[in-house]
Amino acid sequence: MERRALDKYREWSTARLNQVVALRSGKATEVMQAISVGLVIALLVNRSDSPERAIPKLSTDSPEGRRLNSAIYSGAERFAEVVMPNKGSRSAGERSLKGGYGLSEARRRLAHRLVTDKRSSGEFVHVAAEYKDEVILYIAADLARRSSLAEEALPEAFDALIAGFRETGDALAHGSLIFERPADTRRLKTQFISAFAEARARNERESE
Repeated sequence: MERRALDKYREWSTARLNQVVALRSGKATEVMQAISVGLVIALLVNRSDSPERAIPKLSTDSPEGRRLNSAIYSGAERFAEVVMPNKGSRSAGERSLKGGYGLSEARRRLAHRLVTDKRSSGEFVHVAAEYKDEVILYIAADLARRSSLAEEALPEAFDALIAGFRETGDALAHGSLIFERPADTRRLKTQFISAFAEARARNERESE
């Protein structure tokens, strides 16, 4: 009985480890949720790739928290609406950097590449600068796995994200948390679309 239980535990542990490896390498059965992809892109658009430009993880319990989460999630939701047009809207709790599903899903996938800093003033989130290019490649490759996502829809999704981000950016500017530079955003868009096209072409070659 004890040997059987030990074998079962080892089997479960191995399966769990394989699942974690698959998630973090972008090879999981399920693709990353579109809202989570949009959230990471929104952080990159805001140049939140260093501790100095990190975004505070506030809940939606306070007016300040609701404004900040709306500013970050507005662009992410616009992106998700293009990528997954028939997906229903999310609750306010899900649209939160603190305890919300979007960021939790991104953390599960990106792990150390998406950093949460714990400070005396609270928790702050940013993309690790040394993994920025790797993050772009990861999410571009993950989106390329969506057979229903046409390549020409990606620029539209990116533009929708930027429009939503800028429309609500006052909430970030109010807290001196807006760091976007249009020139950097244009370069990011070009890099992202190029990475997507390469990943899609690679997938097509491998499926032949």
